[in-house]
Amino acid sequence: MNVLAGLAAATVVAGAAVGLASPANADDFSGTFVPNGPGMSSTWVVTPCGSDCARISDSSGWSADAHPFGGVWRFVVDLPDGTKCNNDGVLPGTVTFKVDAARQEGTFLTTDPDSSCRWGLAPGYSHPVYFTLTRV
Repeated sequence: MNVLAGLAAATVVAGAAVGLASPANADDFSGTFVPNGPGMSSTWVVTPCGSDCARISDSSGWSADAHPFGGVWRFVVDLPDGTKCNNDGVLPGTVTFKVDAARQEGTFLTTDPDSSCRWGLAPGYSHPVYFTLTRV
């Protein structure tokens, strides 16, 4: 019985934590930002594109629509240099961004079917890379 009581208590605590997480807010993620992280050297202009949509236009030429997902903004971009190689080369790749606009931080994860230059990880996966955002 103690195990069941412990599981029930853990479930309540986990539910409370989810309930307290702040939702993604379009007002928080609107404006001009400089992402600061490995391999990032551009500027993002973020504008609302609906009640649950933020359009990110990157100064390097790509754009994407972000949508709330689990309390953060999530968007996916196919980039010609999305996969960074061990030998400092690049390959095309799909980059998934998750941004906590209120905290001005996020992560990105690169996935691609050809992992010939990856960091020794399983094909198609990379580790998350953390970055911060500076509002300008």
